[in-house]
Amino acid sequence: MLCLFFSISTTWADTVWMNNGDVLSGDIVKLDSGKLSLQTKYAGTIELDWRYVTALDSDKTFWVSLIGEDEARLRRFEGQDTGITVIDDNGRKRSFSAVWPVAAIHIEKPAIADTWELGGNLVATLDSKSGNDDELLIGVEGKLNIDDQWNKNAFYWDIEAEDDDGIKSSEWKVGYSYSRYLDEHWFVQGAAEQEYDSEEDLRTRTSLGGTLGYRFWETAEKALKTSGGISQLWEDYKTNESQRDYALTWIFNYRTRIINNWEYFANSRTFFRLKQSTTLVNVNQGIKIGLTDHISWNLTQIVDYDSNPVDKTQKVDSRIKMGIGYQW
Repeated sequence: MLCLFFSISTTWADTVWMNNGDVLSGDIVKLDSGKLSLQTKYAGTIELDWRYVTALDSDKTFWVSLIGEDEARLRRFEGQDTGITVIDDNGRKRSFSAVWPVAAIHIEKPAIADTWELGGNLVATLDSKSGNDDELLIGVEGKLNIDDQWNKNAFYWDIEAEDDDGIKSSEWKVGYSYSRYLDEHWFVQGAAEQEYDSEEDLRTRTSLGGTLGYRFWETAEKALKTSGGISQLWEDYKTNESQRDYALTWIFNYRTRIINNWEYFANSRTFFRLKQSTTLVNVNQGIKIGLTDHISWNLTQIVDYDSNPVDKTQKVDSRIKMGIGYQW
């Protein structure tokens, strides 16, 4: 009878594996806005950050939304340690290496499939520019994300200012991108960005375009995405003639956890100007160290390359940026 009781009590318990090695048992209540609610006997209802969940296992049937779908469907989960198998009500199985394709879980059928999540980060920076008399600039950069299961909106900015012996200069970059996920891997993206520098001959550069992308993976530990397409470039100069051109575009985003709270990231954007047959590359890489759950120290190297600069003097511009950031 003890064996029968133990079997009945554990059959209906859901199991959750976390990236730190913890294995939690309880009853899944819901996954909504990036938080998994788990009802436990030992701590009541706890909320788990979905980014740190690595696997789920349950004999129950839930209303589950996957990225790229328009509505929730009845499904079950199988998994252990890392990865998840989603079983539809008709018996169809799909296996994933991580849990991120699962966007929402509900016991009752949700009236509205979309659940939006707000997040972002803000970083105060010191910027050292090589090859330039302006050695030190103070700035602030940030990013605001508004996401649901299959739509991602990102607003970002980077503003710097300097007062060098009464001579004031400024430069900034602002942008917006919208990504629509077609399934757990493929997505389309539209993006617009403008850069401004009060001191350089290249006063403003504006880009507007669209790409088709593929997400290899995206978890709390690591992420890898890339996309390609076409953009239009507008480049306005103080003394030289303005340039207008279409460009083939390639975007690359990567991050991985090195040790503990140390994270390496590398992002790049490449334009191949079709009319001029020249290449423009921006690489942004660095280390982020988590000091607390929300505070981090950031060290970033920014490299800009233009195969045919208008001033014909400097193809590569490199800078090192250091700052303290807050993430929510």
